[in-house]
Amino acid sequence: MERRAFLATAATGWFAATAGCLERLPGVGLETSFETTASEHRPRKPPDVAVDGDVVTVRGTIEYGSSSCGALELAHAEYESSQSRLDVLVVAADDSGWTSACSDDLVEEGYRLEATVGDELRRVAATEHHAFGETYSTTVDGLD
Repeated sequence: MERRAFLATAATGWFAATAGCLERLPGVGLETSFETTASEHRPRKPPDVAVDGDVVTVRGTIEYGSSSCGALELAHAEYESSQSRLDVLVVAADDSGWTSACSDDLVEEGYRLEATVGDELRRVAATEHHAFGETYSTTVDGLD
C-alpha cells in the first residue's frame, strides 16, 4: 500500500514541477509524420524545405551503407518556442544489431517529413547525415 502512495506522490510531484514548462520539452506542440519514398532528389544535394502556414514539408535523398542492415531515421525533430524555430535531423542509421551478415552495397533512399507546428514559425533548419559523415543542410529564415 505504501508503494502506491509513493508512486502517486512521485507522479504528482513530476507534473507539478513541469507545469508551465511543457513548451520546453522536445516534441511538445509538434506533430510529425516520416516516411521513406523513392529517390526523387540527388543524394548529394541539401534537403528541400517547403512551408505552407504551420505545415513544414522536408524532402530529400540520403545515401547509406548496406541495403540489408541500413535504414533512414528521423533522429531529431524539435520546435523551440522561445525562438519560433523548428529543427529536424534525418540520418543514415545502422540496423545491423548483432549480425555481421550485412550486404556490402550503398543505397539511395528518399524520405518525406511533414511537421505541423501549432505556433508561430520564424525559422526551419533541416539537416541530413549520410554515410561516411557527409552532412547537408537547408535553413529557411524570415517566415514571420
